[in-house]
Amino acid sequence: MADDQPVALALGGGAAKGLAHVGVLCGLEEDGVEITALAGTSMGAVIGALWAQGMRAREMEGLFRSIDWGRLGRILVTSVTGAAFRGMVRETFGGQRIDDLPVPFAAVCGDLDTGDMVVLDSGEVATAVCASSSIPGILPPTVVDGRRLIDGAVVEPVPVTAAKNLVPGRVLAVNVMRPPIRGERGGALVTIRPVGVELPSLFRRIEGWLRRQRDRGEDREIGARVSRWEAVVQAFHIMQYRLAASYPVDTPTIEPPTGRFGWFDFHRADEIIDVGYESYRRWAGRPE
Repeated sequence: MADDQPVALALGGGAAKGLAHVGVLCGLEEDGVEITALAGTSMGAVIGALWAQGMRAREMEGLFRSIDWGRLGRILVTSVTGAAFRGMVRETFGGQRIDDLPVPFAAVCGDLDTGDMVVLDSGEVATAVCASSSIPGILPPTVVDGRRLIDGAVVEPVPVTAAKNLVPGRVLAVNVMRPPIRGERGGALVTIRPVGVELPSLFRRIEGWLRRQRDRGEDREIGARVSRWEAVVQAFHIMQYRLAASYPVDTPTIEPPTGRFGWFDFHRADEIIDVGYESYRRWAGRPE
């Protein structure tokens, strides 16, 4: 950034596309930009919570490059009730509370019954992340204080309002919901292993959680289930992008070109993170 002013980040949803947030964070950290707060929607809530609890961007990069996405994908797809996803999130964040995080954080959700935007800026981190990531048709609502909460992208795909309310000062938004490109699809889930990467301790916890799960192997139904997920999530993607585009925007926004990546292309973490980093560099006016 030209003036290196402190910023509060508004990180939008986008499933695997949201890994571009990690690349943006890498650029901000390299430039020494102070991040005063983070608000996240869906995948943006996952990334924002990890950073707010102390994990830096390069550690996240090592984590996401190293996870066994093939095994994790099979477990999540065959968990119809969403219990596996919730278990993984709780393994990741434990019982940590938002109130105790070293950096202010908020997760944006939608109230399924009223349509209201709900901003969770207190309580358990894991609960907030689960609620913000409860994609309709994919994961059941998360009940918080009697309210059935769903993915925040139905009300604010890029949580600018929540970020502005966290702390005074400048907000920088990251919108990874660029439209998909016709004819370009992601490949099958594969396993990626790191080369010369120092892994964060969180990786060992997730690996331990994976070992404790029931792996159904090559279930013949998995392909059909993923296709159904893709149809639901692609429709959700279009809705999010149009909703975000309809807002009057007076906030600086980085839009990594993630259209060529699928919602479940987590195995392409290195490519998606690079796209985020390159987009930040172009936006900041400091190409390598």
